Amino acid sequence: MNVQITLSNGEKSARLKIENFPVESFERLLNKTLDFLGLLNHGSKTGEVAIQPRIEIKHFKTAEIKKETTAEDVLPLLPEQLRDWYREQDQKAVQEGKPTFHLTGIKIKDGIPHYKVFYECPNCGFKGVRYEKEGVKEVECYQCAAPVDVFPTKGEFPKRDKFNNYFTSVREEK
Repeated sequence: MNVQITLSNGEKSARLKIENFPVESFERLLNKTLDFLGLLNHGSKTGEVAIQPRIEIKHFKTAEIKKETTAEDVLPLLPEQLRDWYREQDQKAVQEGKPTFHLTGIKIKDGIPHYKVFYECPNCGFKGVRYEKEGVKEVECYQCAAPVDVFPTKGEFPKRDKFNNYFTSVREEK
């Protein structure tokens, strides 16, 4: 079970970040933390015993484990003219211990290819890189949030430049 909790009570606060922690141990730790913060009332000076709330986890969600995407999963999503090249670059990336997108300029997000976009903002001059879906016409500048028009590199998709940018804000000659 993975949990992150921040508790505050006036000037007192505690932050818990727990990974792969047994549920029973988590319940104990949470109750001790609440007690430390004074959130559990163990009675008053008169000897009266107040209700002692106890935190228990009865239902919790199990994290979904996503299968790592392989080149074979990605290939059908790409334009045909990129498939053989992508397979080669994927093998090269594995050998070099790099993420595939460093060599290809293609990231897969939620099963959709996103292509590297280089832009220079005409508003503030910021130069940046984003990964966007095929057919993108405009990106938002990270610095000033201004819209920036982008075009396929070398005039048509899926051509790319030497930096593996598929789209750019600077028009290039074919």
